[in-house]
Amino acid sequence: MIVIEISISIRLAKVWEVWNNPNDINQWYSGHKDWHTYESNNQLKIGESFIYSLMSNDKKASFNFKGIYTEIDKHKKISFLMEDNRKVETFFLEIENKVIITQKIEVENQNSTKTQALWWKTILCNFKKHTEY
Repeated sequence: MIVIEISISIRLAKVWEVWNNPNDINQWYSGHKDWHTYESNNQLKIGESFIYSLMSNDKKASFNFKGIYTEIDKHKKISFLMEDNRKVETFFLEIENKVIITQKIEVENQNSTKTQALWWKTILCNFKKHTEY
C-alpha cells in the first residue's frame, strides 16, 4: 500500500469541485511532465465510472486510466477500483483553512513501489499547483 499526502491552501468545497470537474482534471491529472490528460469523463456516483485519457507529449503513446466508484462521502472520501481491481481511497480533511488530501493506493507488480509512489505524488502536486494558482 502506498500512502501519500498533500496540504492545499483552499477551502474544501473548492478542492472537491476541482478534484471532480472534468475540465479541471484535464489540467492537473498527470504523473509525469511528459504526459498530459487530453480528455476526461467523470460520473461521481457509486457504481459509476471515470475515464481519463492520457497521452505522451510527443503523441507516441497513450492510455486510459479507468475506475469504478465504490464509496463517496461528499467532502470526506472517495474510493474506487481501478481496472485491475486495485483499490484507491482518497480522504479530504479541512483543518484551519487548509485541506489535507491523503491517498491510499494498492500497488501493482509491473512497476516498483517507488516509481508508483512518485507518479501518484506528482499527480497530487499538480493538483495543488492547479488549485492554488
